[in-house]
Amino acid sequence: MQTVTTEYAAEHLDELIERVVQGESITLSRDGRLVARLVRIDHDTDQEVPAAEVEEAFYGD
Repeated sequence: MQTVTTEYAAEHLDELIERVVQGESITLSRDGRLVARLVRIDHDTDQEVPAAEVEEAFYGD
């Protein structure tokens, strides 16, 4: 896993996304702190959540 700055990521986003598509994980840092990670999404495990469940989670019954 490689770490790059957010500035570098902004300038090279297309390249970083292609690397992520190929399976690499990339961590982003800003001001010397780790702030985010780019990872490939496995669409086979994605699950859609019904809107009613989202509303209930935020607003209750």
